[in-house]
Amino acid sequence: MADSRFVVNYFRLTPDGRLLFGGGESYRRHLRSEVKSFVRPFLLRIFPQLKDVTIDYGWGGTLGITMTRLPFVHRLSPHVLVSAGYSGQGVALAPLFGKILAETLAGQIGQMDVLGRLPVPRFFGGTALRYPLLVAGLTYYALRDRL
Repeated sequence: MADSRFVVNYFRLTPDGRLLFGGGESYRRHLRSEVKSFVRPFLLRIFPQLKDVTIDYGWGGTLGITMTRLPFVHRLSPHVLVSAGYSGQGVALAPLFGKILAETLAGQIGQMDVLGRLPVPRFFGGTALRYPLLVAGLTYYALRDRL
């Protein structure tokens, strides 16, 4: 399950009945050392009844964000395919795209051709302005989520 926010919260039950939860936004360039304490407030907004539950594991990473917020799929060479830029939607889309890439390598190319035509415009501002403009845009949309 994922909500409809720009900065999504997502969760599901694992096969052993535990809650897997992700959410929140961070615009740091470096990985956060303490993910569990970072994600807890986002978890408790949706599940306040879990306030006394211990979070067993935490993980994090940086997001690949595209201007369109759509992932891109490209064939770099006959046997090298790439898919990235999920813009926070990777939990839902990456498994599907992985399956499509595997099918493509096995000779079934229909869906890959469609995905390969998705536009992937570059961020404007070049390397000097890319990060500040990205943070400004993401902050604006995260603020809209809160209003």
